[in-house]
Amino acid sequence: MADEPTRVRISFTVDLDEVPERISSLIKEVSIGLTAQGGALDRSATSLIERGNLKEVADWIENARLQLLGADLRLEDCQNLLMNYQAAQLGFAGEQEEEIGGGQEAVEEE
Repeated sequence: MADEPTRVRISFTVDLDEVPERISSLIKEVSIGLTAQGGALDRSATSLIERGNLKEVADWIENARLQLLGADLRLEDCQNLLMNYQAAQLGFAGEQEEEIGGGQEAVEEE
């Protein structure tokens, strides 16, 4: 593939309750990009038949493949974020249960 972009990971902190909204926005970005790529591929197929411009169509295909790679990476990020969010929720729920139950002592009857 020609001149693939260098990828970097960016991280930042948000409130736990903001996480689903942030992930949803990322998924929507991917969806919009994939929809646009579908249209570009459709146009490239039409162009191949109507104009026979092989180089142009090959370039469009290359671009679509790069966009799909980017979409796959973004969806992988979303999947990881969702799993981490779920783990954080479970951990938070477990901490609350410990706090509530921690002050009570078990009484054994003999």
